[in-house]
Amino acid sequence: MKKKIYLRTFGWLMGIWLVFMIGFSIFVISEEENKIKEEFMERSRIIGVSVDRIINDFNDVQDNEGKKTAIQEELSRTLNSFTSYQGYEAAVYTKEGELISSTNEYWTCQYTSRQEGNTFYTDYAVLDPKKWFSTEEIAEMEEYLYGRHHPIEVGDLQGYGVGLEGFWLDGAEVIPDTIRVTKFLAGTFNEQGEATSGSGERLEEPIYRSDYVDAGELPYYEHGGIQGNIIFYPDGKLRLRSDERQLALREALLDKHVFEETIEAYYAFYAPENAANRGFSQPPALEVREGFTYRFITPYLYQGTAKLREVGISVGDYWVLTANEFNSLTGALPILILVWVSCFLIFSFTAGILSAQTWKTFRSREELEQQRRDMTNAIAHDLKTPLAIISGYAENLAENVHTEKREHYAAGIQENVRRCDRMIKDMLELSRMESGGVILVLEEVSLREITKEILSRYENVFVAKEIMLTVDGTAGIRADRQLIERTLDNFISNAAAHTAVGGTVKVSITAERWSITNTGSPILAEELDSIWRAYYRLDKSRMGSGSGLGLSIVRSILELHGFNYGAENTEAGVCFWFAW
Repeated sequence: MKKKIYLRTFGWLMGIWLVFMIGFSIFVISEEENKIKEEFMERSRIIGVSVDRIINDFNDVQDNEGKKTAIQEELSRTLNSFTSYQGYEAAVYTKEGELISSTNEYWTCQYTSRQEGNTFYTDYAVLDPKKWFSTEEIAEMEEYLYGRHHPIEVGDLQGYGVGLEGFWLDGAEVIPDTIRVTKFLAGTFNEQGEATSGSGERLEEPIYRSDYVDAGELPYYEHGGIQGNIIFYPDGKLRLRSDERQLALREALLDKHVFEETIEAYYAFYAPENAANRGFSQPPALEVREGFTYRFITPYLYQGTAKLREVGISVGDYWVLTANEFNSLTGALPILILVWVSCFLIFSFTAGILSAQTWKTFRSREELEQQRRDMTNAIAHDLKTPLAIISGYAENLAENVHTEKREHYAAGIQENVRRCDRMIKDMLELSRMESGGVILVLEEVSLREITKEILSRYENVFVAKEIMLTVDGTAGIRADRQLIERTLDNFISNAAAHTAVGGTVKVSITAERWSITNTGSPILAEELDSIWRAYYRLDKSRMGSGSGLGLSIVRSILELHGFNYGAENTEAGVCFWFAW
């Protein structure tokens, strides 16, 4: 039964926990999705504004083809840097859907474009390594470019530098002649243990050559640096533009059908009939969902040369499409794990407490039921004997049997009626105490005085059994005198009844406790708590003349007063006590 109670309680609470956590998880993930979308829309706007500025720089160019080429070259240089945060990809289209530029896997190159006196002017260009080098060579150079090293001491490897030794510049694109690697060793460290300077050593090997032959039409530069093309994340992680995730995003941006679908969603959003519903929202993102992974693509309209479309929507010459992919669990998982685990522990703890309390209640009911059965059997047994005697005596009187014993029969009837009366009174008194029907009349009482008074009542018993009696100490307490007398009377009468001939009884009174110890057979440890129950007898075969309620009444009296009580086996004998 205990196992069933625990399993049932844990089952119900774990079910509630699971439902609660599923609902909470749905809420948290939904909030995380909204947060992700808001951040995406804001970042997309920033990227769009950055592209706006580049296009505006070429508004004065009259030659449309020259303008488009200039914009394309500048975007080729800078678009990757606009999107280098958290894995964004972008593409710029004309209003007719012609691709102008997009993020790519090109490496960013830095070089000195000109020198005026002691002033050096730095410019940027891009290098497409796939045009000039094999896959193996690119992989080797990327190891040098992106490899992370953690120097600890001076002279440890700090990193590698990949540089251009001669290159041609075709618009914004670098055509490499030779690429060489420089090894850097740590020289000094800051307080955080980070290397702040070092010495460089050019490696003789490896050397990478493109074998390009120039016809003398392109400008040539002696030196340049390669920065690579990586994406930064807030947690410090790095990702390459060439990995599968970025490639998939870029392919989606360059898909003509995706472009058309995104622009149609934009027009539908800004249609006059939807004006009341959109409020001040930004243009919608085209959303593709796979489980907890969301891919967003949103358009940004360049407004530099606004015109009026047939439906009355303001449009420009260029579209900026931005894409990114997010997993809503990434941001929500830490808080979900914390809440799931903490709530599981709380619910488990609660389930344990409820299970224990339920089991305790069940056991209490079982014990009460057992006590009820024991009480019923005890009452039936205790009343059976005096009633049988009364019945026998009454029949003899009615039939005039042994008329010379009429007085004996009458006296026996009266004695057994009084015995039954005592039993019933004790039962009523115990019931009244346990139901809270007793009002204490508190006063200052002397325990030594009451003890001496009650001992005098049992003086004949102590003398007859040659019991040595001692009383030590004195104390006064605030209590109901009549009930305390009943308590002490029961303790003393029990001691007198269960002390063998020639034994000893010792009453000890201190400032905090009253106790009585008598020599005799010890009480089994497992029965020390049970003796306070109604009709509980240590010797089940012996049914004495008492009601079997003495210690139960004592227990109720002491609990009414708020006193502690107990029984224990000591070297001197069995000790009953109560403390205040």
